Amino acid sequence: MRQLAAEQAALRRVATLVASGARPAAVFAAAAEEIRRLFGADSAGIGRFEQGGRSVVVVASVGEDPLTSPVGTRVELQDYLAPAVVWRTGRSARVDDDRWISGADPVVNGLRKLGVKSIVASPIIVEGRLWGAAIVVARRGRFPSDTADRMADFTELAATAIANAQAEQDLHDLTDIQLALRRLAMLVASGEPPETVFAAVTKEVLRHFGNGTARMIRYEADGTATLVANEGTTGPHVRVGKRWEGYPVTGLTATVWKTGQPARVEDYRDLPGGEPYVREGLRSAVGMPILVDGRLWGMIAAGSGEGPLPDGIEQRMTEFTDLVATAVANAQNRAELIASRARIVAATDAARRQIERDLHDGVEKRLLTLTLRLRSAAALHETGEIRTEIAGVARELMSVINELREISRGIHPAVLSRAGLRSALRALGRRSALPVDMDARIEGRLPGPVEVGAYYVVSETLTNAAKHAHASVVEVDAEASDGTLRVSVRDDGVGGADPGLGSGLVGLKDRIEALGGTFSLRSPAGGGTTVTCELPLPARGGPPGAVPR
Repeated sequence: MRQLAAEQAALRRVATLVASGARPAAVFAAAAEEIRRLFGADSAGIGRFEQGGRSVVVVASVGEDPLTSPVGTRVELQDYLAPAVVWRTGRSARVDDDRWISGADPVVNGLRKLGVKSIVASPIIVEGRLWGAAIVVARRGRFPSDTADRMADFTELAATAIANAQAEQDLHDLTDIQLALRRLAMLVASGEPPETVFAAVTKEVLRHFGNGTARMIRYEADGTATLVANEGTTGPHVRVGKRWEGYPVTGLTATVWKTGQPARVEDYRDLPGGEPYVREGLRSAVGMPILVDGRLWGMIAAGSGEGPLPDGIEQRMTEFTDLVATAVANAQNRAELIASRARIVAATDAARRQIERDLHDGVEKRLLTLTLRLRSAAALHETGEIRTEIAGVARELMSVINELREISRGIHPAVLSRAGLRSALRALGRRSALPVDMDARIEGRLPGPVEVGAYYVVSETLTNAAKHAHASVVEVDAEASDGTLRVSVRDDGVGGADPGLGSGLVGLKDRIEALGGTFSLRSPAGGGTTVTCELPLPARGGPPGAVPR
């Protein structure tokens, strides 16, 4: 009766802890401590079976060191250990030291060195299935003969509390994953660069699924692979942004590439070519394919340094790979849109240049020739009245020529072709109807589309300031540095500029964004107008606005 009362009191304490909303880890630890006290064990623990009974993960461990194992430790089950017997039979099991034959494997040798005399394990059944086992260890003597039966009775009663704690843990994990997915989805929706999304996803995968490393790998069209993100363990072979080389032909990278399906490595020590991963501190890993528009784009891998990863991790990682696929698809669509818009802008600029050349080489030259001929005729004609009329026609023709030159200059600024953006901006400042404070820190030539885009931003903004802003001065600041051209035009006028009123600002924004740049307008009423834009300057002559793979 006394023993029964003690067990009931222990159960009440555990149940009260569950009812109070304690974290699952605290409930598991409390249950293990109650078991240790009830059965006079030197240490006690609770383990959860995984991988079809091939391993058990420690969820609670109390008692004397070094008999205790850290929570989260994964132990591969050996046939002669009590938890393995529980898995096979579904009943309590007991193993005493006389079962351990001299010269057995390191696990037995370790138990013998610790002086362990007796181990008893009892099943924990949750919702009709074998969830795990409660384990007690003694090294000051063997447990009484009825310990296995008594533990079975206790764990049967305690299973409800443990099940509730596990359900709470599962809910907490699910909620945590959903919050992580929400954060990542916001990154994708906000149009963050793919590299930012890759790093964030990899970090979350490590936090939720791996206990060693997580990395993302992209498959290239030439059959190679590139490491695009890494979190956790590292080594000489781990170089983000570089080619992923030296991976085993039967490892994750090669298997996912060949099959397009999830893959596992249970133990890198048994995998030919797995030595770098063992040195890195990895024991096992799971790889998940990333499919973009139905095609294999890459994979996400989660690795463990403590043993095989849990069952079902592949299904739980699917939502993360889907998010990466969405981010990649968005980036590709954005790149295609930018490229399409850039082609339109380039075609428009080419047409402008052609019209400017046609006007200069055709109409303007012919009119100039006619003007010279009229002047010659006027000089030769003896009648003053006719001479005056011819001279007047020649003056009108020169006026038409000057107007054509202005139109030509507006269609495509010839000064850009001749002298570059810095000189073209200074020419705009000199021709402006308003005083312009010009500071152009630009050395040498920039890519043609960039020069034209920046020129039109300044030209249109100066025109708007003169026509609508009632400004007294305009400040223009342009600088090319650190791979970016930054342009700012600010006036002290009345403000209130609205792109929706047909001011040409919408077209400027489209042009700048087509080149991969950014365009912004700030124009509070009474506070002047500021237009700023930034344009990328591609290295080694690459196309502006290109999105790297």
